[in-house]
This record gives sequence, C-alpha cells and structure tokens, in this order.
Amino acid sequence: MSHSNSKSFTIRCELANYTVWKALSSRAIPQISSLVILPTLKGLSEQLSVPEILPLGVSSGPRADLKTADQQAMVERDLIDALRKMKGLKHFTWRHDAGPVLHEELWSALKDLGVSSLRFIDRKACDFVGDSGYYRSIFESPTFWTFVKLTSLELETSFLAGLDAEDDLKYMPSLIKLLKNNAESLEAFNLSFRDPDALVDVTSILSAVTFTRLREITFRRASCTPQSLSKFLSAHPSIVSLSLSPMMAGRRWEQLSVSADSLPNLMHLNCSPFHAGQILDGSESSLRPLFCLTGIDVRQTIKLSDYFDVDKQDAYADDEEIAEIDTYEAEQLITAPWKDELFSKLESSKQITHVALNETDGPKDLEVLAELMPQIRWIDVGTKRKDAASKETWSKYLSKLTELRTLHMRGTGLYLDYLPGQEKLAIDIENDIRALAQSCPKLVAYEDYDDSVIITRQGKLSLKVEPRVVPKDQLKDGFLWPSESFVRATFRKNAGPNQPGPAVGDVGYT
Repeated sequence: MSHSNSKSFTIRCELANYTVWKALSSRAIPQISSLVILPTLKGLSEQLSVPEILPLGVSSGPRADLKTADQQAMVERDLIDALRKMKGLKHFTWRHDAGPVLHEELWSALKDLGVSSLRFIDRKACDFVGDSGYYRSIFESPTFWTFVKLTSLELETSFLAGLDAEDDLKYMPSLIKLLKNNAESLEAFNLSFRDPDALVDVTSILSAVTFTRLREITFRRASCTPQSLSKFLSAHPSIVSLSLSPMMAGRRWEQLSVSADSLPNLMHLNCSPFHAGQILDGSESSLRPLFCLTGIDVRQTIKLSDYFDVDKQDAYADDEEIAEIDTYEAEQLITAPWKDELFSKLESSKQITHVALNETDGPKDLEVLAELMPQIRWIDVGTKRKDAASKETWSKYLSKLTELRTLHMRGTGLYLDYLPGQEKLAIDIENDIRALAQSCPKLVAYEDYDDSVIITRQGKLSLKVEPRVVPKDQLKDGFLWPSESFVRATFRKNAGPNQPGPAVGDVGYT
C-alpha cells in the first residue's frame, strides 16, 4: 500500500506484533492519523473485513506471547514509544482481547498527542495465567477521566452491567462527568455493554448531559425511561445517526413522544419497529434528510418476548409505579401492536431508500415492504440463514422492489458461498445470480460475506466478483453492524442542504 500521495492514513495491527511497534518507535511518521489495535481472537466478520494495514517500509513480524501481564506490558512499552512519534494521530481504537496493562501511561500519551477520537473495548486487563483474574477497567483510570475536547467516544464495556453493583454506582457518575466535560465537542457517542445479558439503565446520562454538536449516538444493551429519551431527542436537533437498543423505553414504547419537527437532520435511524413507528414523522413532505432505516422488521405476527427481555424490568423513574411483567403473555403469538402505526409511517416515508431488516418471516415480508416502500434502492434482508430451495421465491418477491440496486444478504450463503480470494463464480451460482438479475432489472450488486457480485448490463449481462465497498473515511474497523462509518461516508459524499436521500450512491454496509 502506497501512502506517498496521502495526507494521512490508518495503521491496523495486532498488539502482539511487537516488531511493528519497535520499528515505528525509531522514526516519526506524522501522516498517521488513525491507529487500530486489532483483536487476536477474531470471529468470521473480523477475519473477512479487517486486514492489517502497515506503513511503507514496515513489515509484519513474529507475534509476542502475551499470556502474562508482564509480557503484555513489555509490548505496550514499545507501542507507547511508537505512539509518541505519531504527532498527527487523531483516532485511536483498542480492540485487543485484554485491556491495557500500562493504562495510565497509554492514556497520558494519547492525551499529550491531542487524540480526539477514542474507540475502546473495556475488557478484563489481567485475565492471565498466574494472575488473580482481577478486573481492571478504564473506569479505574484517573487519566482517562481527564480527557477533554473529544469529538468521538465509542465505548464497549463489560462494566456497569451488574458485574459489581458497588462499582457500578461508583462508575456511572465518572462517565457522566467525562461526558459533561466533553459536551461541547463530542460529535459521536456510542455506548455498548458487552455482556449479552446486560441491560443498563442510561436514564441518568440522558437526563444529565446536553451535547452541543452531537451528530451520532448509539446505545446497545441499554434501557431508559420513555420520558428521558423523548426529552433527549428533542434537545438534540443536530443528530444525524441514531441507534437505539430495543429496551430503550422498553414495553412503554407508546409513551415515547417525538414530534415531527424534531431531529431535523436525521439521516440514519437504527431501531426496533416500535421505535420507528414513534420516531418517523409520517409526512410525505418531511424535511428530514432520512434515507437509511435499519433494525426494523415488518412481521405482522410476533411474540413480545422476541423484542423485550422478560427477565429484565423496564427503566422507571423513582416516583413511578413499576408494572408487573406477564411472562406468559409475552410468549403468545399476537398481531404486532405497532403494525398499523409502523406501516402508515413507512408508507409515507418516501425519502427512505436504504432499508435493513433485522429479521424476516421469509420472502413474503418483501412483498409487504414493496407495497409500502417501492422506492427502496438498497436492502439487507436479515440475519437468518435462508433455505437454498427458496431462491426462486426470493427472486419472485425481490422483483417487486422495482428500484432495487443493491441486495445484501449478510452471511446467508444463499447465492454466494464465501471462498477466500475467489474471482470466478461456479456455474450454478452464476446461473442463480443471473436469474436474480433478470428478476430485478435495476440490480447492480449482490453482496454476501465480504464479496460483491457486480452486475453490468452493457450489451449482454455480465458478472464480476469484487471486494465489498469500504467507506473512504479511514475509520472503518468493521466490528459492529450496522456500521456507522457507512453513514459517515455517505453523509460526506452527499454533504450540503440538498436532499441527500435520493442521491445516495448504492454502496452497502462494511
């Protein structure tokens, strides 16, 4: 990779690759603007989409054995020495499988550099052989809490999630204080809780902090009162990208109140179908530049337990009476109580051209969607692996989306089985995609796993396998779906007051 003509670039590297840090500690490379510490243990999505990126003249070498805290500290010393030479560094991402051992020195080095964008996975720092298993969190780092002028904070933490109730009570005020100290500069705040059973009440954050320049906010595995969420959304008209956990407002989703003139800059909404029914403004002449709606479904018969955690209570204010959860009722099949409101809002939201379904009951859901939103140009059809025998059925219903340009099936393998480095399609796969392309005459890309099949129709129809499009914002690390970097890149491409939705290029999530 050549960087000779680049003003800035990203490095992506594993912490254990100590030869890289030693090499970088011996010279200054001011063009480095972003550094991503990659995980060692990778799932499928990371393996496919997050390769190492190193500067010219620096080669990947043998990995250090990081089984003890002392071993990790030795490598971190080289990393910190290298960091001090990166005078242009603005973005730092930590995805290593354990937290930093030399955390105070790491944060001090980043502060001295004026790093303004932090992405951090807050895991165990000392789960090493021979150690006690003590948990060290960034919440225990005094230096971390003194960061100011942050523009982006993405925190994925194992803490504040019931690990230690006493520590949770202690840590939340520290997080709120950090957010208040950066309230005038933060443009992106993304907070995720790592424990799959976590449900953390963030009402205190929503109630205590008002951000001046907030453009992107995400909550995962979090809850709040509907009143606090309503007030927060009304108080932040600058929000461009909004991503909500299903339990934000919880079973009291009908109490969420979002006026049609709020969120005037919203471009991307990632939420459950009941949130969408409350947040979409239902006006065909909407002034919102909203073009991308993800996380919803259009299933008409549902179980409430598929959306709300029956083992966890909703968030309530101290003076509110807590309602009892009927766990039996939550397991019964019912007509989705948000169906009419949601369908009405979807039908009138003509500016939305990019849609990602969280789940489907099968291809027939596309028929429902096509009747409501025939303007869809990009679609992700959901997460469940599909029955290969249903290809003809999928083609039949996809053809009803007459404006469809890009179809993304997100790891289903229905039409495209992933083969590393593949450049040609097997005959049966090629025939299937040709049939799909004939059913959808405007389709230009089919995406699955980490590849796209590009469809061209000049003369005769031809197919070409290419890597999926990567947003050109040099911030992508590809670990969470949907990717906010897609929205960042698309927003920049369509910057300006003119309606960005219809002009959006047909690129997909990465």
